[in-house]
Amino acid sequence: MKYTKHLLLGGIFATFLGIFLYKQNNDIEVSTHEFYHEKIPKDFDNYKILQISDLHSKNFGRHNKKLLDIIDALSPNIIVVTGDIYYSYKDKIKHSLALLKKLAKKYPVYFVTGNHEQRDKNWKMHKLNLKTYGVNIIDEKTVRLKFNSAQIQLAGLKDPSFYHYQHRYKIFPKKIKTLYAKLDKNLFNVLLSHRPDKMEHYAQSGFDLVLSGHAHGGQIRLFNKGLIAPSEGFFPKFTSGLYKQNQTSMIVSRGLGRTIFFTRLFNKPELILVKLKNCK
Repeated sequence: MKYTKHLLLGGIFATFLGIFLYKQNNDIEVSTHEFYHEKIPKDFDNYKILQISDLHSKNFGRHNKKLLDIIDALSPNIIVVTGDIYYSYKDKIKHSLALLKKLAKKYPVYFVTGNHEQRDKNWKMHKLNLKTYGVNIIDEKTVRLKFNSAQIQLAGLKDPSFYHYQHRYKIFPKKIKTLYAKLDKNLFNVLLSHRPDKMEHYAQSGFDLVLSGHAHGGQIRLFNKGLIAPSEGFFPKFTSGLYKQNQTSMIVSRGLGRTIFFTRLFNKPELILVKLKNCK
């Protein structure tokens, strides 16, 4: 009788634990940031930028319907993707590509690479497919976004893993400066870059706003702090939310997927919605 009772209690606990972990990894949170800046034109007041990061081949519902429905309900002006849309070694790459294809039919989509795109031996082919779908890949490029009679600028960085290992951490800061030099300093600018741990270099260059990912929110969050992140190790500094250094602000997405080694805990998948605000 006692054994049966323990077995029943164990089964109940396992069921609730399974439900809890499932929701931790599948319930999408939308974090909205109202971003005020004096260089944001009045025409861009309430302009909505939706950020997708670190999907890592994850599906939210059949054909990502759950994710698509949430995005449509938010009705963004543009969508930006800050890398790691898939795992380079998984067979679900096609699902992530199909998601971007659907999004590009409805919204302007701007994409920069992460380290998993670099690991993908078929990246050149997938890059060509994305371009065919209408996805704008802006690695090391700048574009002007026009709305009504006003403009802002969008810039993108290629993930540093694309550069030779021995020289990448010397090359990357130079690439940041070169990219910033292309911008009209009188116009508000947004930088897309996968790596939040390079905040010091972004701030030294003078970007207005950086959108980043990569850290997965620290995977496990305790007391609103992340436990571990790629490139930063244990107790990382940049995992989630808004950071500021000098005149540069950075918003870090917790991302949507997870690494193969860690489940998400107290760290639900996240979409970022940035609402630009004119403060003049």
